[in-house]
Amino acid sequence: MTPSEDDDLDKLIALSKASTKRGRRQLITNISDLFLSHEERMSEREHALVSSILTKLVSEIEITLRQNLAEELAGLKQAPHDLINFLANDEIDVARPILFKSHLLAEPDLIEIIQNRSKEHLLVIAERDDISATISELLINFGDEDVISHLIENGDAEISRESMEYLVEESKRIDRFQEPLIARHDIPADLAHKMFWWVSAALRRHILENFEIDELDLNEKIVAAAKAEYPFDIPPKSSQADKLVAALAKRKELNERFLVQTLRSKQIRLFVTALSHLSGLDYLKVSRFIYDSNAEALTIVIKALEFSRNSYSVIYLLTRSISTNKSIKNITSPEEVEIMLKFYDKLAVKNAKLTLRFWQLEKDFLSAIEKLDDDLKDLKVYL
Repeated sequence: MTPSEDDDLDKLIALSKASTKRGRRQLITNISDLFLSHEERMSEREHALVSSILTKLVSEIEITLRQNLAEELAGLKQAPHDLINFLANDEIDVARPILFKSHLLAEPDLIEIIQNRSKEHLLVIAERDDISATISELLINFGDEDVISHLIENGDAEISRESMEYLVEESKRIDRFQEPLIARHDIPADLAHKMFWWVSAALRRHILENFEIDELDLNEKIVAAAKAEYPFDIPPKSSQADKLVAALAKRKELNERFLVQTLRSKQIRLFVTALSHLSGLDYLKVSRFIYDSNAEALTIVIKALEFSRNSYSVIYLLTRSISTNKSIKNITSPEEVEIMLKFYDKLAVKNAKLTLRFWQLEKDFLSAIEKLDDDLKDLKVYL
């Protein structure tokens, strides 16, 4: 420092002994100016001295001055660590700028604050642009729904696979987590597809349009293992529907025309059995599609089987009628039909096939569909 700066430092030391409010205010102003203007030229001893004086006085001055000081220090690349940490632990109106943008707070500092400070402190930390996976996990463990929502909405926050799996499970019961989770750039495709079963129709379509399943993950070994758990071929059964479907499949006459005919004649068990055989999904899974309040799952299956648009529209309308036990006129509006037809047109066959294969392999599929809307529990498939 220059001789004049040494004089300034001596004056600051003298001011630090002042007990009046005016003296303390003048000290804060002078020391902030000195530090902000000459921090690069200050020695380690001088840094420590300035930090010691400020830290000692900061708890004694009014909140407005502490706020001003925090604002000035928050964006600096160099500042006394003890002072920064002290301000970060202050009441939230003082701590906010430090918690939000100061990169001088180390991970141990943030960990201690998360464990010991208020919800408001956690909310601000959740909005930082340098959140590590460790900090994210702590915010999830110590924070409430508001804190976790802020974290999920922060696209810069690093969230581990394990934490992401937990948040996806939580999104079953906490609706507000669903949309920001699906909007994250780093959510794995398989977790996004897992959420398909409990999110809204709009989010289902977003998932299908934006999360393509990696074909490399669906190799032949996995497919073979899945077939052992979910056989693609319907084993011999005693019902007439099973025997007829098996016979038609053997003659290669199991097609979209047959499925449409079964629906028109209200042979629901035969329809579900046939679609189960064609799709490789078991009877229970396919039957649940009919009673799902949203028709996207059934739409994917039909698209994967490459049925015509006309066949899809008939299947869509008739299954909606069956699920509500109402006439077609009373269960769908022209707008709803148009939306679903546009969705069917836009959905790529490749994506539908990959999604269907994923469902065939997803081991948690059965438990997932069991947790669909509670209204489904009282509905039964017509025999």
